[in-house]
Amino acid sequence: MNVIYSGTRNLYPAMKGAIRSLLEHNPDAKVYVLAEDDTLPFDLPCTVINVSGQQYFTEQCPNIKTVFTYMAMIRVCTPELIPDDRVIQLDVDTIVCDSLEPIWNLDMDGKWIAWCEELYGTWKLFFPRYYNFGVAVLNLEQMRKDKATKKMVYEMNTNKYPFADQDVMNLYAVPERTVDLPNRYNESFCCGYTEHPAIVHYAGYPDWYTSNAMPRWWLRDRYKDGE
Repeated sequence: MNVIYSGTRNLYPAMKGAIRSLLEHNPDAKVYVLAEDDTLPFDLPCTVINVSGQQYFTEQCPNIKTVFTYMAMIRVCTPELIPDDRVIQLDVDTIVCDSLEPIWNLDMDGKWIAWCEELYGTWKLFFPRYYNFGVAVLNLEQMRKDKATKKMVYEMNTNKYPFADQDVMNLYAVPERTVDLPNRYNESFCCGYTEHPAIVHYAGYPDWYTSNAMPRWWLRDRYKDGE
């Protein structure tokens, strides 16, 4: 199983907790991290890919100076950044609570991505169906065959989007290249809550790393430093 995270330096502490939760329930997972540095300030088994010098987006890219960082946007380039045929992509504001083998072994049937549909949001004005990119199984082999990175990078360099990489992936992958995941693999405000989550995603809470005013905050604390 291959799993990938990405984040700027300020997210490294949260990333550590996310990876700890993943490895507790999936000890054989191979972890990749798209980062600003060659090494990370914690001792967990992961392969670091320094993407700070990767120039996929131009200085004129209309999404480059929004709330979304280069490190988040570059996730659309994952097929070109890691050599594997498949990867599970997780945001750093996720906690894994169960084995991810069921989604790792999904039959992707030539589709690009398996992910959860969002239930709420103003995006309904623009997309009849809209999916959350914070938890996704990426069929990198198929995406490379279809030259997905080239298409999405061109789109992001050309048009501005409120949610950048997520919007562009929705634009190209829904519905023909999409496999639906049950929301227990992305339990969140946007995808809905479930009794037995496999992945808790604190999307929608800007202060998710410190706040106790959100569902399952105590799971986050279980994997913080010193606990």
